[in-house]
Amino acid sequence: MTATSITHRVLSALLALGLLFIAVVTVAEVVLANLHRPPWLVPYPRWANWLSQHSWNDSTVIAGLVVLALVGLVLLFLALRRGKPATLPLTSRSEGVLVSASRRGVEKSVAAAAERTSGVTNATASAGRRSVRVEAHTTTRSQSDLQQQVTAAVHERLDSLGLAERLHPRVRIINKEAR
Repeated sequence: MTATSITHRVLSALLALGLLFIAVVTVAEVVLANLHRPPWLVPYPRWANWLSQHSWNDSTVIAGLVVLALVGLVLLFLALRRGKPATLPLTSRSEGVLVSASRRGVEKSVAAAAERTSGVTNATASAGRRSVRVEAHTTTRSQSDLQQQVTAAVHERLDSLGLAERLHPRVRIINKEAR
């Protein structure tokens, strides 16, 4: 699971909890108003009074609406942004036949190729539309050639997969002893 998907899940859960809280408070306030009781959390009589004293041309009202519009645009942008593809297209030898590989399969294959490099103890990979990020963990002190060796192994593996579009590898070497 990538950091982006974790972030999206956390934000979605927080948004859902916020909406649930608003719904519960709204129901409670409506019930209290129908029973002619004072408000519980939302001082709606004061808010209604304030709103009746201000017009649409008031700078405070305009500023609040602009902030709401910007928040809505940010949420819309995040919702419409393209995510990582589930599959990556492969080159086909037959006309009209579409062949693809799962993104997770490509990630595992590239990570395995990086792990087979001498000096690498563990590797992870994350593939997107145009690039693949590889983090290779090592315990060796000398990392001079390791970056080039892992990059070469990743290039070789990506070339052997026969992807329709070339993925650009971004290799990062992490020394476990430096932590």
